[in-house]
Amino acid sequence: MALGRKRSRERRQRATRWLWRISQTVMILLVFLGFAILTYRGAEEVARAEVTALEARLAEAAERESTAAAEQGRLALQLAEARTEASTWRTRHEQEVPRPPFTDMLAIAMQRIATGVAPERVMDLLRLAENPRRCEGRPIIRRFAIRFGGTPSADEGTSFMDGLLRITAAMPAGAEDVARLANLSVTSVWNGRTETLTGLPQRLPLTLGNLELELSITASEMRGFAQAALSTCPRG
Repeated sequence: MALGRKRSRERRQRATRWLWRISQTVMILLVFLGFAILTYRGAEEVARAEVTALEARLAEAAERESTAAAEQGRLALQLAEARTEASTWRTRHEQEVPRPPFTDMLAIAMQRIATGVAPERVMDLLRLAENPRRCEGRPIIRRFAIRFGGTPSADEGTSFMDGLLRITAAMPAGAEDVARLANLSVTSVWNGRTETLTGLPQRLPLTLGNLELELSITASEMRGFAQAALSTCPRG
């Protein structure tokens, strides 16, 4: 009996020790498992924070890229507008700013005006200026007297082509400035037209049928006289 109880007690002790060892092992495993879970969750939180930070940086980078693209588009539009404006101003500059030979012509006009020539006289000369014309033969030249005071009569002045073209000149009484004050009257009998001109010299193109005439009137070297020259020029 005593031996049986002893063996039973030993079995219970072994079983208790075995359970204790299993409990210790389970506890150790639970501790390691808890630590592993905590470590995993910590790493997961760190990773999530890193991912969030990366996403935020990516969003900021995308926003900066979008802003840079918009700014680049705005700058490209401004550049295109600036180029268009520069082209417009360049065209206006080429069209409106005088360049040779216009500047040379203006310089000569200013010099003449500075020496006392009336601006109207210079403008009249510019209006009369034209390219030289190829005229046949020598022009017919006639000198005629200028009427001082009053209106010239039908017998005064001079005529060409058997009286088909008549020219008279008049000046105010006591006037001396023939170049500026001479009043010319050119009558074309074939069409009944009379041209009234002021100042000398004058150049007047005329047409008679298939003929193209060029009448030039200048002041004569003789005081109180004018000079008329008539040329026949081919048409075209």
